[in-house]
Amino acid sequence: MRLKKTSIWVKLLLIVVIVYAVVTLVNLQDRVTAAQAEVAELEQQVLYAEQENALAAQELEDLGSEQSIRKIARTRLGMVEAGEIVFYDADAQ
Repeated sequence: MRLKKTSIWVKLLLIVVIVYAVVTLVNLQDRVTAAQAEVAELEQQVLYAEQENALAAQELEDLGSEQSIRKIARTRLGMVEAGEIVFYDADAQ
């Protein structure tokens, strides 16, 4: 009789341990999925930052070129080249 009682307790304990293990694994799977989503988002942010960095590096490299200097002089300083005719809109203020 004692052997049967012990085996019932052992079976109950095994069931509890198995249920606990399953619940823990499901919880861990959810955490892994969330972490993978976060990694994917961070990889996208890194890619975007690398693209912006490359664009900024290209702009910095082009900044010293004569064409870039002319463009800045025209747009920011309002300068014109020698011999150009400038038209002003009298209606614009």
